[in-house]
Amino acid sequence: MSSQPILRLRQGAPTPADLRGGVVAIGNFDGVHRGHQTVLRCALDEGHRRGLPVLALTFEPHPRAVCRPEEPMFTLTPPGMRARPGADAGSAGRTRARGL
Repeated sequence: MSSQPILRLRQGAPTPADLRGGVVAIGNFDGVHRGHQTVLRCALDEGHRRGLPVLALTFEPHPRAVCRPEEPMFTLTPPGMRARPGADAGSAGRTRARGL
């Protein structure tokens, strides 16, 4: 898996033209365990097969923190560091959804 620069797309910002119509892997990607790796690999394979860019969409805060704020949340990876594994996997960029 090659390391690529991280492109962060902010909510409300226009999607760069070269990323439009791409394949999106959606998840929290906290720690990028085997399940996350599978989601990213499937997105990358599909993107490469179709000749499309691949993005990773993460959530901050975690949806459970919004839906059940009374329950404590344990995270493996701080939000600012979650982009690195997706970029290392070869995704073209990452965007983060804030709130629900």
